[in-house]
Amino acid sequence: MPKKPDPWHYARKDTAARTFALIDKRLASALVLFGPRRTGKTEFLLRDLGPLAEKAGHRVVYVSFWQAPLSPAATLIAALDHALKHGSLAEQLKRAAQSVSPRVKVSGGGVAGEVELARLPEQPPQDVLLAMDALLGKLARKGKPTLLMFDEVQELALNDKNRPLVAALRTSLDKRRDSLAAVFTGSSREGLAAMFSDSAAPFFHYATQIDLEPLGPPFVEHLLGAFENATGERLDSKQAHAAFEQLHRSPYFFRMLLEQLLPLPQRDIPAALTHLREGLAASLGYDRLWLSLTDAQRALAAMLARGAKAPFGEENRIGLGRLMRAPAPPSIAQTQSALRRLTRLGVVTGGGRAGWTFDDPELARWIAALPDESI
Repeated sequence: MPKKPDPWHYARKDTAARTFALIDKRLASALVLFGPRRTGKTEFLLRDLGPLAEKAGHRVVYVSFWQAPLSPAATLIAALDHALKHGSLAEQLKRAAQSVSPRVKVSGGGVAGEVELARLPEQPPQDVLLAMDALLGKLARKGKPTLLMFDEVQELALNDKNRPLVAALRTSLDKRRDSLAAVFTGSSREGLAAMFSDSAAPFFHYATQIDLEPLGPPFVEHLLGAFENATGERLDSKQAHAAFEQLHRSPYFFRMLLEQLLPLPQRDIPAALTHLREGLAASLGYDRLWLSLTDAQRALAAMLARGAKAPFGEENRIGLGRLMRAPAPPSIAQTQSALRRLTRLGVVTGGGRAGWTFDDPELARWIAALPDESI
């Protein structure tokens, strides 16, 4: 997090104030904040909610489980260690970006010694869980509870070997409800449900669930103003708002679009939008994901992207067989197996009255546009 304000950042002041009030006034000791991928959850934590809490005198700790190079336990311990050593959120992020210590010294809470982060097994041993608890104990503050921000926490639900870590974390937070507060974010409702709505899960009914409000026209106008300040030129507002809608109201994609326009002599928003989308498949790994799927999984993803609502119905399974160029439609069991894989990969979620939806709507658009012969 840079020291100077980012002119492109659109501050969600009201959302941050309402969210922080729930923690600060002890109306909730833990929150679950849902928002689809690339809708600005991380930026909201690091630039809005975290700084607001620090300004009010709370210690803030940030932990991201998204595509972390270390095991979840090592990721968590490294972040807690950084928070103890470097204090402010800005300094934590700066140090974490520079390097991660291969070993963390821990003492207190009945444990003492070093934890070798790079060598932790998928399922952490008991002494590592005790080390995590000891670090949380040192970070805890009464009066103004330390705010722990766990980003993309649904990643912990992908592997059953993480259950001891999740259970130990729940215990650590439970016994320090007056000195630790937590905000969990996630981009998969399926993954969050597995952690917070499953009666067998350690965090069952632990946190108050809220949705991150989607950004709208004021966000677009703010970025248009930032673009004008940077270039001296005003982009076509109508085209910009239309592009924002076509990009599924994603602040990440829309900012990419404007940054792509910065060096271009022609400020052609529709042309830049086409160019941006042509490059997304490669930059976001859509093609690699597609190649990792089986024929049945590709066919099912294509049908769902094209609007199918009942994947197990006979008509849809006949369509799946046609796309797979198979001699017979897949069985219900085979279709269920393909759907489970797509769900585990975070491609689709749901299954209730709203049907199955894509966590990344741009991925859905990309798949829906594929010709049948590519499936």
